[in-house]
Amino acid sequence: MATKHLVIIHGRAKKPECNEMERLVRTSLIAGLRRVNENAAIAVEQNTIKMTFVYYGDINNRILIKDDSNLKKKMVEVNGNWYVRPGSYDADLQHLLERPTDRHTEKDYEEWIQDAGLIRIYDDLARVMSPIFSIFGAEDRMIAKLLPDLGSYLLSRVVGSEIRERLQLPLKKILLEDEDIALLSHSMGCMVSYDVLWKFSRMSEYKELWDKKIKLWMTLGNPLGEPAVQRNLYDSNEPQDGRYPKNIINWININAKDDYVAHDGDVNDDFHLMLSRNLVQKIEDFPRIYTFWKDSDGTYNPHNFFAYLNHPTVADQLNKWIQDV
Repeated sequence: MATKHLVIIHGRAKKPECNEMERLVRTSLIAGLRRVNENAAIAVEQNTIKMTFVYYGDINNRILIKDDSNLKKKMVEVNGNWYVRPGSYDADLQHLLERPTDRHTEKDYEEWIQDAGLIRIYDDLARVMSPIFSIFGAEDRMIAKLLPDLGSYLLSRVVGSEIRERLQLPLKKILLEDEDIALLSHSMGCMVSYDVLWKFSRMSEYKELWDKKIKLWMTLGNPLGEPAVQRNLYDSNEPQDGRYPKNIINWININAKDDYVAHDGDVNDDFHLMLSRNLVQKIEDFPRIYTFWKDSDGTYNPHNFFAYLNHPTVADQLNKWIQDV
């Protein structure tokens, strides 16, 4: 049996240093698995299941600070780079982990988020305005203005290449070792993953990888349903016979209620041709889940990566891959 290898790539927004971010990811993930299967949690905890964490937070931070120099006041400098201070998320994460597994229902969420206010407004506006801006060609500018790191990835070949390389180097090595791979991507990391998977399965310089496949691709807080995102993916201008990655076996897509980054959260309707062309065995959009992250300043954030990783629905799908169910 092939060795199981979990590859995790984070999303947009400011980040702590790599080791700190990986600690938070592992803590959230293992606690989530413990909600559904103790043995699966132990397997990751004891590295029986390999885990590779792909980090590009330093690039995000660099872009965000350039856009807003006031961010430096909330960050710490390390070797000329700026990062979220270590320990900044520990108290908020502890609150998340303490939520009982059976308290992730719609009723629990509605009670919890009733004071959030603007979260709902932003999500509703994004849902209405996104197709309008797409029609008039203004959405790229809006993304670059509101989400500078994501906009830089989409619109700058230099930034895009720098970020893709962070995933390409380890994933190529893992694929060549014929391991059983689950790739877990969040937010902007879904776009990075899509582009890298397309390159690996389509470009001649990666011909040695053409017959290598990802057993499970799980996308969380995924913006790939957005027209502006699709318009800037690596394969967007390819002829039809070169569209879409062809190295994914199963694609599971899970998004949270009120996640403004993934407000067009379904992907089957946008990527169904992958199924009819036998490029993927399954694309499954899950019903919206309910996440429970609140920052120490009182900000509610349904898009938070740690909240996704700790959610029992996400954990259950990873457990099925771990157990080969």
